[in-house]
Amino acid sequence: MSALGLSALLCLVSAFCYAVGALLQERVAGAARQSPVRGTLRSGLWWAALSLNGGGGLLHVLALRWGPLSLVQPLGALTLVFALPLEALGHGGRAGRAAWTGVGLVTAGLAVLTGLVDAGPRVLLSAADQSVIAGLGLGGVALLTVAAAVARRSETRGAVLAAAAGVAFGVSSVHVKAVVAGWGELAVGPETVGACLTGVLAVAGLAASQSAYRRAGLTLPLVITTLVNPLVASLIGVAVLDDGFHHGVAGHALVVTAAGAAALGLLLLVRDRAGGEGTTTVNDHVPSPWPSDRHASLPGQSGDHAACPSDRATALGRTRNGPIPDASGGQSCRNSPYVSQ
Repeated sequence: MSALGLSALLCLVSAFCYAVGALLQERVAGAARQSPVRGTLRSGLWWAALSLNGGGGLLHVLALRWGPLSLVQPLGALTLVFALPLEALGHGGRAGRAAWTGVGLVTAGLAVLTGLVDAGPRVLLSAADQSVIAGLGLGGVALLTVAAAVARRSETRGAVLAAAAGVAFGVSSVHVKAVVAGWGELAVGPETVGACLTGVLAVAGLAASQSAYRRAGLTLPLVITTLVNPLVASLIGVAVLDDGFHHGVAGHALVVTAAGAAALGLLLLVRDRAGGEGTTTVNDHVPSPWPSDRHASLPGQSGDHAACPSDRATALGRTRNGPIPDASGGQSCRNSPYVSQ
């Protein structure tokens, strides 16, 4: 197997680890809204997610050992290809035609990108170069964090924090590449600086992504992080590390086309998943305790029955907006034959 092939295989396994880790992070974030820090640190799922992210990161480092940033980072989009169908299965759903079309477009686009990558000569970054790149990256993360703090909507805050996480992860990958490329050739100082900066940026990205999942769920933050991360890393790779593509101008045109196809595929995946999230399923499999038809009217009642609010909605209504009006016409929701318990 060639070095590029081995790098692509490692990226595939790494993306799967990241996808499962993201699903666990989002679940922990949803369960720890009242006590974000304490609830997260006491959760076994969060530590499992951290372990998966660590394993994915190690595979990512190995992939960067044998492949250029312009190959490894775009293949990170496979995280989304794995995560969204897995989330749909976890909620009892299934992927639709749009999702499978999206998977096909992402796969085809990434395959074309993989074939066009031209690994340039190895470039070793000094400690000063790495510090400048890290400073710019951390400055971008800080600006996005401030923008998230002043945003009014929770979804907007989550989206901006996800972009900050993407920037942090993208720049940290640059430093990982610098460390593995200079291993055994650079002095201890530049290697130590690169390792420390990688750790700082990785922690910043992990904190920003966890906060984004808590504010906006899984889909939107994961999509934004997945898009921003390879964009930042690939731009730095082309500008600083002399990464490139085959076939000159025609190759660059194919790269743009393939990247557009992959981006369209990601949007189709998100659209399919968002449609699934917006559909409410009634528990029709729960048998009615009444022998008659489940839609039959009780004596003195009309045939149309207003649905009672769920326990969660009722609790929210009492705490935020006051008592919820009795939509059942005086009938108790707890005892209603039309509400699955």
